[in-house]
Amino acid sequence: IKKGESITLVADTSMLHIIANGTWDNGTAKPAVEPGAPVVKDVQLNGNGSVVIGSFPTAGTFKLYCTIHSGMNLTVVVQ
Repeated sequence: IKKGESITLVADTSMLHIIANGTWDNGTAKPAVEPGAPVVKDVQLNGNGSVVIGSFPTAGTFKLYCTIHSGMNLTVVVQ
């Protein structure tokens, strides 16, 4: 995405996801907020809902993860 834009996460199942800054690394949760990333803390997403995250004001690569699903990572690249 471009600097200043946001992302929209869309759920297509009834399964609950809880999104936060960080990543899963070999089955271990590694919470962390990179400099320039919006703070995302326990954002819940389920059903046929959606949630907007951002904006991302700084160029870089930022990591988000689902805190309850091991290995579920999201990388946001901002240019």
